[in-house]
Amino acid sequence: MTRQKRIYYLILPILALSLAILACSGGYSTSSKISGNNGEVRVKTNAVNGIDTTSVELNDDWSYSRVAANVAFGVESGSCQATLLGEEGTRIAVDASAGSPGQASGDLVLDGFGDITFDSNCQNAENLDLLINFTLR
Repeated sequence: MTRQKRIYYLILPILALSLAILACSGGYSTSSKISGNNGEVRVKTNAVNGIDTTSVELNDDWSYSRVAANVAFGVESGSCQATLLGEEGTRIAVDASAGSPGQASGDLVLDGFGDITFDSNCQNAENLDLLINFTLR
């Protein structure tokens, strides 16, 4: 067997596994706006069911900073509980179900990359929309 064929036999399974992992990932899309000491991050996904965790970047220039956050959370169908986790044990929890959006506020401490953790526990939730408005403290 030629060396080139051996490389293909090694690369093809790795590529297939990588594509499968990407296809099974949460599928969240994020958008953000930063202006001075204020910002907004929106996290969306079409459908989610079960428990999931993802990292959300608020501002990579604000590592280990404390922000005051107002959270609006909604789903078009199903129900979902969202928990935003920061450093130093900071957290904000909010629930939403179809026709009943949730709101919460509190402080979060960003990690060394300017991120927080977004944990969700959803039951057949569709069109999840999480909006985080934040101000640097």
